[in-house]
Amino acid sequence: MDSQQFNRVEHEAGQWRSREERLAKIFSSALASKPLLAEKLRYFDRIAAKYADTRDQDEKFALRVLKQERRAIERKLYPNIWLRMIRRMLVVPLRSKISSRSQARISVQNSEELLAQLEGAGFTGLSDKLNEAMGKGHPEFSIPHSYYVEPSKRMDFDLTFAKDGQGNTRLQGYKAHFYNEVKPEESRGQYFSADSGKCLDTKSSLNLLQGRALEQEGGWMQLDFNDRDAQGQYRTKEFPAAYGFDIEQQVRNLPIKEVQDQRETSMLVAALKSGGCQGVTFIRDGNERRYYIEANPQFRSVNIYDEHFRKITLGTATGNKTMESLSLAHNTSQQEEDKKEKRTRMRIS
Repeated sequence: MDSQQFNRVEHEAGQWRSREERLAKIFSSALASKPLLAEKLRYFDRIAAKYADTRDQDEKFALRVLKQERRAIERKLYPNIWLRMIRRMLVVPLRSKISSRSQARISVQNSEELLAQLEGAGFTGLSDKLNEAMGKGHPEFSIPHSYYVEPSKRMDFDLTFAKDGQGNTRLQGYKAHFYNEVKPEESRGQYFSADSGKCLDTKSSLNLLQGRALEQEGGWMQLDFNDRDAQGQYRTKEFPAAYGFDIEQQVRNLPIKEVQDQRETSMLVAALKSGGCQGVTFIRDGNERRYYIEANPQFRSVNIYDEHFRKITLGTATGNKTMESLSLAHNTSQQEEDKKEKRTRMRIS
């Protein structure tokens, strides 16, 4: 949004008008009351002080119109000309100074809180862009951000911000787009909302867009690339704690060298819960082989990939077809039990 197309003075004055319209629907005589006029005058004084140094010609014109409105309200509230003069020379400058200092503190605090939230979510190096955008005073704005995760894989973000009812700027969410320059068919995007101040971090959004699952609040979630909603968003497949997927148990069932150490096991499980595809060492016939694994909550298992990231079976990785058969039999049995339980619930309901 271009600053020449957005008049901050008109916008904030319009907010007061909206407030008056809401009050008029409830209190018929509210607009003519002295307390409301006094509050309106103080509000307009703050706008005048806040944008007194603007260089925008449209805003300067709006300030001149605002000045006439302030004078008209003054005459209604203070019929005595000497009281109006005292107010203009002493009261208004003092209030403007206090208001400017307060506004500056609030703005700095708001900026610091936003930067902390962004950096915590993995968005670094946005300080200058954020302060520049906030300085323009737009009620809504967006900031682009992009980086390569691998030589041929890129993440593009479009972060959206908006002011709340108190005038503080908040992160609304971001559109994340994953680009695979070698395999364009794997490129896809999704909007992630920052509900209640909570924002999915960049690493998690990358993992989701690459098709992996991650744990949240005890359950697991994964994007369904075969199903979209009316807004074009991928629907989410959810697997709550009651679904019975235990990633740590799955890891411990595999002949992985790293699980011999509790600290490494904890780190591996944490990485898998965040949607990572982690390198591990399988011990096979006394030899070590390097593979990569990721969580597969839907089938209560893990996906295994070789050193070229080609998906392989559990039997291939372990050289034990019996283990694979037992694992498949267990999963099939568990799925049948789930179906029976679901049918029972349906009959009860």
